[in-house]
Amino acid sequence: MRHSLRPPLALALGLLIVGIGGAGRAADEPVGGREIPPRFAPLEYLVGSWRGQGVSRDDPALKFRGWTETHSWGWSFADGKPVGLTLRAEGSKLLSTATLTFDEDRQVFRLKAQTTGPEKEAHIYEGALDDSGKLLTLDRVGLAPDQPGERLTFRPNANSIRYTLGIERKSPRATRYSRSAEVGLTKEGESFAAGSSATEAPKCLVTGGAATLTVAHQGRTYPICCSGCRDEFLENPDKYVKKASLSAPSDDKPAKPAPPRPRRNDDPFADDVAE
Repeated sequence: MRHSLRPPLALALGLLIVGIGGAGRAADEPVGGREIPPRFAPLEYLVGSWRGQGVSRDDPALKFRGWTETHSWGWSFADGKPVGLTLRAEGSKLLSTATLTFDEDRQVFRLKAQTTGPEKEAHIYEGALDDSGKLLTLDRVGLAPDQPGERLTFRPNANSIRYTLGIERKSPRATRYSRSAEVGLTKEGESFAAGSSATEAPKCLVTGGAATLTVAHQGRTYPICCSGCRDEFLENPDKYVKKASLSAPSDDKPAKPAPPRPRRNDDPFADDVAE
């Protein structure tokens, strides 16, 4: 008798687990209104426009004077879903455009970058996030044994409104990389007193991220976070207009409390790359 009760009990437990984990939504449906790839969640802070200063540790002429550099990051889409990030850089000494994707089979991030040199070469960098989920390290691949190694690092500060791009190189016989140049960038339109606003920031209609731009359609404007989301909206306006109408807040919903104000001793540049 005891043996005959096990299958119904197991079935009941299985149905309970499925009901808890998947009731009301499909298995591949985003949770919490987020539309971004889970692998890119730690890098979502990059989306937007950035302005900063670059300095070289190799070129004496640029060691102190430096140069101004701007970055514009946005989502890239396939079949209506974000699958990676794109970068357009102005004033960079290294690259002009790039696409960052994730190789699920090999479990690595892959950056395909167009250089700023006269040859306009395409360089490939691959790597991973560290255990903290903050430092992204990408090594250039496809180099001959006698060519110098090259590495890019991306690291945000504590508030994720500033990040440092590091360029590191090593000679073929060296065992360690050394910093060749770095660019410190601050997100445009953001304040270091993040969270001090009394109203909740608008969310991108396409991905659900923080919106800093708008797109117009049939006399109305909709919040978006980047040029990639703008292009995706304009290609499928009916889809997102419907999404906007379904997600419009009702008047009877209670207002969300304002986020806490930052403490006076909060350091906006915490976790920046140390010298």
